Amino acid sequence: MNMSKKQEEEKKIFQRWYWLEKRRRKRKRRNNIIIQQSNIRSGSVVRSTPPSPSLWWSSTSLICHLKSRHHFNKICIENKWQWIKTNSTTVLINNNQQILFHPRISSSTQVILADRPLPSNGKFYWEIYMPAVYGTSIMFGIATKKQKLVSENFTNLIGIDQYGWALSHHGLLWHNGISRSYLEKSFEPLRPVLVGLEFDADVRTLSYTINNQSMGIAFDSIPKNVSIYPAVSSTSAHSTMILKHCCQICSSLREICLKIVRSTILFNNINCQLIPQHLIRQLMR
Repeated sequence: MNMSKKQEEEKKIFQRWYWLEKRRRKRKRRNNIIIQQSNIRSGSVVRSTPPSPSLWWSSTSLICHLKSRHHFNKICIENKWQWIKTNSTTVLINNNQQILFHPRISSSTQVILADRPLPSNGKFYWEIYMPAVYGTSIMFGIATKKQKLVSENFTNLIGIDQYGWALSHHGLLWHNGISRSYLEKSFEPLRPVLVGLEFDADVRTLSYTINNQSMGIAFDSIPKNVSIYPAVSSTSAHSTMILKHCCQICSSLREICLKIVRSTILFNNINCQLIPQHLIRQLMR
């Protein structure tokens, strides 16, 4: 009997607390509406907290609405490569073309390299799409095989030493532990971006395009005696990057002719005696 009375008293206390809490929340919502209406009438700006990025990207959010203009401006030959996984803090999907960084929580900086180095001659271009940019450090660049791939700290890892060259989403270029200004402003937070990188292996330069706008040469005097890999990094949980396009830019008449021959019916009949064997070997690369 005593236990029943105690339970009844606890129930009354809970009901009282629930009623007071409900009134408090209702009053708070009403006050917020009054404040917002007052700000609108006075012309002041109401700032809201930006939405957090989604845990898993939907197929709709991954569609690149920023159409590349590279095909209209350049003649190029497809140059196939993909990302290579290094540890469990990243997930590679879509034939290793898409990277999902830190799928649970982020407590480190992760660098991902391409599965092969760029050739030592010619011009090479690739585009990376991000549906949203956020976090401490997002980087796009190149690196050697000696590049450090993981840091327990949130840092600009590509370019922290002499083995990497990269652009951070804050608009800074990093190499050898030194940063310098490159873009007038940072990437717009929580907005999509299409980053293009052009590496000239002959003159050893790296240039960028941001949303189809050329930013000019970022790095020069890149060493010739080392293999260079495309590289990206992120500190942000659930951030994702998609490799949209990679190619070799045709910069000579010979390369343009190879592209045309590749696209003709002759390439489907590769044993045709009209094609010299050394040309067949180049076409089959």
